[in-house]
Amino acid sequence: MPARTRILSALLLLCCSPVAARAQFTGPKTPPPTQAPKPQLAPPLNPALQQIPASSYPDPCELNAMKVDFDSCYAEQLRMTDQDLSRLYRAALLAFEQDIADAHKRSDASQVSYDATALANLKATQTEWTKYRDLQCAAAGQQFQGGSIQPIVINKCMIFVTRHRIDEIRAAYEIGGRKLD
Repeated sequence: MPARTRILSALLLLCCSPVAARAQFTGPKTPPPTQAPKPQLAPPLNPALQQIPASSYPDPCELNAMKVDFDSCYAEQLRMTDQDLSRLYRAALLAFEQDIADAHKRSDASQVSYDATALANLKATQTEWTKYRDLQCAAAGQQFQGGSIQPIVINKCMIFVTRHRIDEIRAAYEIGGRKLD
């Protein structure tokens, strides 16, 4: 009986003390599998700029960080991105206007109405999108109000949102083999 009592006492101790149980019965110690060390990513040059989600577009300002002034670089990138959007938007407008003219030539009143509605919707959407972009990026920049990084954050946001709008216009209006460029 004394051996049985000792076994029961040991089992009770183990059951009541999970820390002790884990310490005693973790199994054989095996070394962790050897893996190649993970490459360390360089920290962002400016952590505040990482507030904006990454996009599929390369960031020439970050790529040339040692050579450029971020304020002027992002201002220039925004100017170029706005030009791209304006060009694409005008091309979409012209495509609808051409569709309307073609429908008039065919005396297709239904198609004229359809294309005129689509044209009006595109114009209204662009007006509202511009308001959204401006408010969204002002909110992003507000976090850095008074700081020298605020214009960079706003411009980077506007670039990101504008590029997204360019992708939206392409997806919506480059259909049926139509190219807007």
